[in-house]
Parts: sequence; structure tokens; C-alpha cells
Amino acid sequence: MKQEKTTSTDAASLPRRDFVKTAATVGAGVMILPASTVFTYAANSAPGLGIIGCGGRGTYDGGEFIANTDVRLTAIHDLFDDRLEAARASYDKKSAEKGQPALSSANVFKGVKAYEKLLASKDVDLVLITSPPYFHPEHLEAAVAAGKHVYVEKPIATDVTGCMRALKAGKMAEGKVSVHVGFQKRYDVGYRNTVERIHAGEIGQIILGQSFYYTNDLGRQNKPGMSDLEARIRNWVFDMALSGDIIVEQNIHIVDIVNWALKAHPVKASGTAGRALRKQVDGVPANLLSHDHYILTYTYPGDVHISFNSNQFRNKGYRQQGERFFGTEGFAETMQSGPATITLNQVRPGQKTGDRMDAGPVDLHKAVGDKMKALVESIKSGKYENQVEQGVETTLTSILGRMAATTGREITWDQMLKSRDNWNLKLNLESLGGGAVSMR
Repeated sequence: MKQEKTTSTDAASLPRRDFVKTAATVGAGVMILPASTVFTYAANSAPGLGIIGCGGRGTYDGGEFIANTDVRLTAIHDLFDDRLEAARASYDKKSAEKGQPALSSANVFKGVKAYEKLLASKDVDLVLITSPPYFHPEHLEAAVAAGKHVYVEKPIATDVTGCMRALKAGKMAEGKVSVHVGFQKRYDVGYRNTVERIHAGEIGQIILGQSFYYTNDLGRQNKPGMSDLEARIRNWVFDMALSGDIIVEQNIHIVDIVNWALKAHPVKASGTAGRALRKQVDGVPANLLSHDHYILTYTYPGDVHISFNSNQFRNKGYRQQGERFFGTEGFAETMQSGPATITLNQVRPGQKTGDRMDAGPVDLHKAVGDKMKALVESIKSGKYENQVEQGVETTLTSILGRMAATTGREITWDQMLKSRDNWNLKLNLESLGGGAVSMR
């Protein structure tokens, strides 16, 4: 196995949001099918769902699609037999509960490039991409080129080069297919109400923010006797190149809310990261082992400072995630435990100073289903939704924090884009049922 981290400094400095304009000249070319080849749904049609990546998240997301929408599971793909078998059993059970048929063995695809067969299937109209994030740009690009609608889990990539490749695929998809990115918090009632009230000026001008994601460690997926390569792929969440690190793969949900509330991405970041408890994970190269905590400061336009802290420790300690925004007229708080609240400085009729007003319940599990319903509705209505730019911007914001923490330097948004950050992995996956593959 070989991995390289390459950089380039020939990109022009890009002001806020202008980074999207670079997509036309960055990344591999994509040939998308004309709109006429994309299936048009009648109001009572049920899209066929294909899933690329049948690990824990893929099995969960696939089950939620079946439970919350009328999609029919028609094809699945993974690298490993045990994942395919376990996921298939779970899907078939949920499909039976909806009165839908079991998955056909002919549409169970195994192997590195076997996802291409899934995308070529006429049984598949919508693709769920839950493969390791390093492969998301490749899989997104191929799905769009095949004329499929897409739900791609966060993050959209693990480096700047991958983000630009995904952005170009998103532009090719515009107006032809729907593409959603897995940020379900934007579909939660409490979060939506709170952000709408922030945007309406209820807490005044935001001057400071606090955000955090504290959680337990994740389970190891390797078993005794596995090769280093298989252990690495199965333990991808602990590999910075495959996952993006905890700030890009998991903490990104918090970063997305901050960008959403502030209607911007940061201009710079500084901070640190460490491996206080995580010293080794089977299969993961030591130089690519993900961190177990981050402490960052993001600076947004207008010199607004947002703190971000996270951990992923192997203990049963405090677990919470949330955001607080302090404004000139009050503050807003959104926590995983809910409910979302607004507190105003000025007394209003019927209130006392410091009274907290309920902005709505927080139910992130329900938000997943609501997001999936919205995607399927956009497909059926022909009002295609494209969330790639949002997904890229949030992913780049997380990458900015990672770069600042791992270099120990303050990094600006422009410097991050100039870096053309690129993991450039070269993995020989023949032992896993496929050939050598390099994404970059």
C-alpha cells in the first residue's frame, strides 16, 4: 500500500463562495446522460433504490429510506460478503414489513468496481452512497453520469481535490437529477425554527459562538486473521485519508449548523488536535491515525469567533453535541438533547429577563426520515434539488479546521484552497475482490 499527501500552490486566491467557480476546470471530466434518459415519475411511482456501501450507516440509511418513503430496495454493493449478507437480511425484513419483495440475488454486487454494474441497472433510479468518504467523489461522479438521483452521506470528500471533483459532478447534475447530502439537522423542527429566527434578527447580530461534539469512541471492525489491508478498510473511520478524521467525518454536522446560521463559511481557523487515548488501530498506518479530540477557533466574516471542541474517547463519559450563538439581543441554543431555545435580553410582555423560549423539539432520528421524504418528493415532482455546493462548502470548512490543527498554524480559507490538499491513496484491492484503484 502506498499513500501520499500532495499539495500545489498554483490556484488563485478565491473570495467567499467564489470557490464554486473553479469546478469547471478542476477534476476529471464527467459525461452526464441527457435529461431525457432520466426516468420521470408519476405521482404514485416508487423509485428503485441502490445502495453503495453496506456498513453500519448504509444499513441504517437504507432501512430509513424503506421505512419513511415508498422506495423499493432493488440493488446493493459492498466489498465484503458478511456486510452484504447482514445488510440484505435487514433490508429484506424491512421490505417485508412494507409488503415489498425481497432483494434479488442478481442485484447483489461485490467488488471494487462492481458498483458500476449497480449504476447500469435499470432497476435503480436513486443511489444511496454510504461507502468510505474517500470514495464519495468517485461514486457521486459515476452516479450522476449514469443519470441517477443521489443521496450521498457526509462528508462529500476527505480532501480539497475530492471536494472540487464532487463540486464539478454537482454542476453536471443541476436540473437533471436530485442530489442530497446527509446533513439531516437541517430538516429538524427545532433546528429549522431556531435558524429561521436567527436569520430574522431575533437575537440581533451574532458576535460569538460556541459549538461542540463530545461522544464515545467507535467500535473496531477488524477481526483476528485479517490482512492489514482488510483491517484498514473495515476500520476506515480511524483513517484520516479514508474518513477525513473525526472533524470531517463526524463533527461536520456541527460545522454545517454554524455555516447555516451565519450564512457564511469561515475566513480562517486555528487550533490543535491530539491523540490522548487513541494510540493504535489495527490496519491504520500510524501517520494516518485519526485524532481523538479537537480544539479550534473559526473566524467568520465580521470578525465573528466560533469555538469548536470535540472528542471521541474510549470511555462512557459525557456525550453531547450542540451549538450556542450569542447575539446583541440575546442567544440561541440548539442541543442534541433538545429542545432548541431562544433567550432574549430585553423583557417583552409576559416574559422575564432571561426567559428561555422553546423554539421546537430536537429529534435527529425523525429528521433523517423527513430529509429522505423531501428527496423522494423532489424526484417525483420533477423539482430537482441539488445540495452539492452546500455539502462541499461544509466539508471544506471541516478540512480547514483539520489543516489548522494538524499544522499548528492559522490557515485562511484561501490558503486551504490553494493547497489542493490531496491524499492520493494508491490501494491494491485485489485481495478484496477487485483490482488496484487510485482515485486521483
